[in-house]
Amino acid sequence: MQSFPAEGKRKPILSSKRKRSGLTRLEVVLVFSVILLNVAVFLPFVQHAQEASRKTQCKNNLKQIGLAIANYQDAFNRYPAGFEVRPDGNYLGWGWNVRILPFMDATDVYQKFEPYFEAGIHGLPDSSEFKVRLPSLVCPSDSELETVPHAMIVNAKVADNIVPEGVDDWPDRFPRSSYFGNAGYLQLEAGGLQYNAAAVPTSIVPLVNKGSLGNIGTMPSQEHRYCDQKHFGGYFGQNSFVKIAHVTDGTSNTIMFGERYSPVGSHAGAVGHGTWIGVPDCSRAQGLAMALGDASVRINIGMPLREQTTGFGSRHDDGVFFAIGDGSVKFISQNIDVVLFRNLSVIDDGSR
Repeated sequence: MQSFPAEGKRKPILSSKRKRSGLTRLEVVLVFSVILLNVAVFLPFVQHAQEASRKTQCKNNLKQIGLAIANYQDAFNRYPAGFEVRPDGNYLGWGWNVRILPFMDATDVYQKFEPYFEAGIHGLPDSSEFKVRLPSLVCPSDSELETVPHAMIVNAKVADNIVPEGVDDWPDRFPRSSYFGNAGYLQLEAGGLQYNAAAVPTSIVPLVNKGSLGNIGTMPSQEHRYCDQKHFGGYFGQNSFVKIAHVTDGTSNTIMFGERYSPVGSHAGAVGHGTWIGVPDCSRAQGLAMALGDASVRINIGMPLREQTTGFGSRHDDGVFFAIGDGSVKFISQNIDVVLFRNLSVIDDGSR
């Protein structure tokens, strides 16, 4: 007869598998390895897509600014001055960008500045309403700084066309901009930059006068500061007010304005920061460079460290966006021939 085990004495059911409490250390390492591999593979694609989006936005910004300048020109039959200076009285310094605000859907911002136009930039109170960051005036690939770290300000009167040197330092007072009016370039024989024949932009090749817009004038002296930019030959300079008839090379063959990204340096003498308000001190390159750029230096000179110059540059790959006089926007390679680049920066030199 078959017998059965007594109650409570059943044999335990054996299992060949143990109950698992979690992943082993090896499995965790393998999972993280797969994740890191995926990040390494796909991150460049993500970054490339993000930069492509930023480039598109930057290009659209230039188109919007160009349209505003065209509407300003239609209204006043001239382009705005690069910056404004009276022969006597208060130093003004208001730049081309502040004058086109009403044509950029920023009339409310413009109206806040209007009461101070007679007093000049120095008359602006230290208030947040004058530090407005306008997204359409900042390239998304540029620095995330909201304001210009340091800016020297002319606070004395102009007399007999002589602008005294700015002595006041205004830290974090001016809203930043990435776009600069083209002033043209200064020839070597007039004190401009020595021709740099390097195959690519570089800071290794010695430069002479790194595009310093302030180093011009009739006679060098400490008393007479040289702020007149008209003989640079571009669209924008001191009291320039260029008309279309002056652009004899043709609006489709001349650069109107372009971009420059903020320099790494934030010290009081750093050259290259920009503000859409204008030129707080035209007696030095630092002040002029806040609203103007020039073709005295190659595009992206010194990349990736960014030379302290008044030229043009960007964090986009291999070039810079420029707005052309006819309203189009072009991406110009940093390897463009220097002579051609300079010809494009001048509105009436006969080259096309």
